[in-house]
Amino acid sequence: MTPTSSSPQLDLAPGARADGRWTPRLVLLLIALAWPTQLLAAGGILGANAMAGVAQTFHTTQVAWFGLTLTLVSTLLTPFVIKLGDLYGKRRVMLAMTALGALGEALAALAGSFWLVLAGRAIAGFYGPFGALSFAAVRDVFPPRLVKSASGIMGSSVGLVALVSPFLAGWLVDTWGYRGALWFLAAATAAAFALVALLVPETPRHAFDSGFDWLGGVVLGGGLTAVVYATGQGQSWGWSDARTLGWLGAGVVALVVFLFVERSSAHPILDLRVLRRRPVALALTAGGLAQTVAFTMPGLAILLALYPHIPGVSAGLGWTAQHNAVVSVSWNLVMFGTGLLVSRYLRFFDTRKVWCAGLVVMAVGYTLVGFYHGNELELILTSCVANLGAGVVVAGAPALVVGVVSRDEQGLGSGMLNMLISLFGAIVTAGAYAALAADSTVVDGTAFYHDTGYSWVFWLGALVTVVALLLSLFIPPLKETSEDDDGRAEAEATRPA
Repeated sequence: MTPTSSSPQLDLAPGARADGRWTPRLVLLLIALAWPTQLLAAGGILGANAMAGVAQTFHTTQVAWFGLTLTLVSTLLTPFVIKLGDLYGKRRVMLAMTALGALGEALAALAGSFWLVLAGRAIAGFYGPFGALSFAAVRDVFPPRLVKSASGIMGSSVGLVALVSPFLAGWLVDTWGYRGALWFLAAATAAAFALVALLVPETPRHAFDSGFDWLGGVVLGGGLTAVVYATGQGQSWGWSDARTLGWLGAGVVALVVFLFVERSSAHPILDLRVLRRRPVALALTAGGLAQTVAFTMPGLAILLALYPHIPGVSAGLGWTAQHNAVVSVSWNLVMFGTGLLVSRYLRFFDTRKVWCAGLVVMAVGYTLVGFYHGNELELILTSCVANLGAGVVVAGAPALVVGVVSRDEQGLGSGMLNMLISLFGAIVTAGAYAALAADSTVVDGTAFYHDTGYSWVFWLGALVTVVALLLSLFIPPLKETSEDDDGRAEAEATRPA
């Protein structure tokens, strides 16, 4: 593929590609991809802290839509983002996504009405599927021997985000209110645009047909969005409510229809032949389940920490947000440090064995959290064990996908993993709140949760992790990326523009 003057290119000589050594340029490139990827996690924490201010400013009882709008738009767009990245190059799509993300957050910060805030959040949702492209881009622009390490570092950097974001959110919201958090997100997303524009080269195209399966994308994205929406609203509507069942039914029907649409499409938006391969299906499902636990359980632990402690009524710990941020430094450092260590040495070991070991530790950790979470010391010790495993999971999941798909299929694999995390995340969160509601006391319309409910939340995380472990045991030996990707790199270098 011939470089163009408008696309910055990495100067990777064949020797550098074979040696797989880190250079300053590669470090900057990793930062340029990791910053916007993990900004999504930071945005979730900042958004959660901003919701109370939004509700009070606009006197609304529908504040849940502040976060749900972004999630639904992101879920709907993910299939389109995957295909567009393969058709036109991931860098171009990334630039469009970050530009819209910055615009949307700025609009929400300026909004004078709640519905305009939601409109801004909907536009910001275009940025939501960024991770579907960034992890796939690593395989396109890094030397093959560094793909696993770079992917692992990107994944494990979520621990650093979780470490810093609570302090940042508290400072922004306490000083400037919810608008301060939104303005920060707008500025940080604009910085992400600049990093991608300056440092990320255009990636090779992995699809060369000009057709686009708009119907398949709408049906798939719409089906996933309907399921996520129904599971998100099921707790407040009731699981037997006609609205919940209607949205779930519509989502399931849409996903079934999608299978038939793709079979007859000349330009399918997802190559179902790839997803029918057993190693791919197992790796994506196990990776989605495990990362869902790693990302969802810490948020539910915040609920435990911040809910009041009222004997016989509420088993929360009654901490302030600042106190929780200080205490959580311990297990977030464990997660970040473990992820970095695993990322550095992952290519020297069998990825499956490292992955399964991480799942075992995470399952044991959340089992212990379920039993022991009554004070700072108990929560620190048990959560550190859980996050020791979670650090392995977030670093190992991208490498797991790399080992079961080819370079041309990497965008599809990373995108499907993102979609499954969104889907499983909605289901696990709904299950957690159902467990809490089953052992709660309602006072003046507010539900307060007992200790047994919190225990079952963490045991649910352990159970889902065990399911991911059982699936992982059937994943066949993973292929190495070096030879396959080096051969493809040479072929692309000689391909006419």
